[in-house]
Amino acid sequence: MKNKIIVLIISTVAVAASISVVYAKEKNNADFNNFNTSVLNIQNVKSQSNDNFNNMIKVMKNNGFNDAAEAMKNRDYNAMNKFMDNLNDEDYKKMIDIMQSNGYGSMSRMMESVSRDNMIEMHQSMMER
Repeated sequence: MKNKIIVLIISTVAVAASISVVYAKEKNNADFNNFNTSVLNIQNVKSQSNDNFNNMIKVMKNNGFNDAAEAMKNRDYNAMNKFMDNLNDEDYKKMIDIMQSNGYGSMSRMMESVSRDNMIEMHQSMMER
């Protein structure tokens, strides 16, 4: 009788241990897969962001905003702020039209919704100047 109880206890412990090991292994794989998916998503977003950044520079150069495009390319925030400070109403409208006609409709609508002065102020606060 004692042997049957000992075998039953050992079997129960072995089954519980096996279930725990399988559960832990699956959980680790799920966490690892989620981590890999997150890393790939971050890399994809960064790649899309770089593509948009480079496309924006190209659009600006193609439409006569060479100095602003170079400042953006070089991440020269002082030059970008100087450009924005000297932006007149006509150039501001031209930028809105350029954004609209080159696939940046949401940006053009945002720019239309605020005055040139408010956009300059917003731009400067984004640049932390």
